[in-house]
Amino acid sequence: MESKNAVEKQLAEKYGLKKECFWFHQQSKKYIISHVGCMVIADKEQIEFTQPQYIKNEPDAVVMYGTATMRDEEGNEKTVWTHGEANHKNCYIAYPFAMAEKRLKDRLTLMLISVYGEIYSEIEADEFSAQKKHMESIKE
Repeated sequence: MESKNAVEKQLAEKYGLKKECFWFHQQSKKYIISHVGCMVIADKEQIEFTQPQYIKNEPDAVVMYGTATMRDEEGNEKTVWTHGEANHKNCYIAYPFAMAEKRLKDRLTLMLISVYGEIYSEIEADEFSAQKKHMESIKE
């Protein structure tokens, strides 16, 4: 299995991403790609996003569901679906709708190029920190 550093290098080379688009998230021990990097990939792969559906639409919690499609060199389509969410526990920015949409698009993009789980979007880095804080509070 390839190291995460190799995945980062492959993505940077294939999509022309700058070194600044990636970093190592010490708390989660995961490699992170910026939202801008994800959108560059989506653009270069010509990923088509569906309009998201709101599963939950409340002031303190937003959950969106959506799909995205990408075509390979032979014209074969690959479609994936997932959710993007933002709430006061995993999002520290006062724009939950924008954050939920960014999470949705970034996850869909990384899923379509088959690297989700090996590398995560910066939009989820806050969630990793929130999970760590939650786990620490349970241990106390």
